[in-house]
Amino acid sequence: MSSGTASLVGLIYAKLTARLGYAALRRIAAGTWTAALLVFAVAEHWAVLLLVPVLTGIGSGITMPTLTVLVDHAAPAEQRGTATSLQATALFGGQFASPLVFGPLIDSTSIATGALVAATGTAGILAALFRLREPDQSTDRAEPETEDRRQTPVDDSSRHDT
Repeated sequence: MSSGTASLVGLIYAKLTARLGYAALRRIAAGTWTAALLVFAVAEHWAVLLLVPVLTGIGSGITMPTLTVLVDHAAPAEQRGTATSLQATALFGGQFASPLVFGPLIDSTSIATGALVAATGTAGILAALFRLREPDQSTDRAEPETEDRRQTPVDDSSRHDT
């Protein structure tokens, strides 16, 4: 259900970006992850738990393209491939490491405690995102824009009006 929700978000991602911008999208993603973890920690009925994959799917569907675009904008052209590869490595490294970090915590406490600790982390990320100063969107590219070479200026000097 999470992947399906993320795919649906992907279908409207361009509209979301145009309407809200990257800053709002990052905050929405962190907010949906925080909400998902809180619901997971406190839900007392299975039907409420159905919100968890929907909320995490929204967060993932927003985060993956947003981070990729922002990394692309921040890296110089000759380093974009490396930068986006490192971004993906960090993402999947986090997915690999999270059970190693949270497993012992959950074993010694409870699933709810593990979810609340994770929610505290995502809430911290959300708070940090509200504190970040947004860069000027006109200068968010790491390299200067180059002119389109397909368009050549028209030389009107040889043209005569009659």
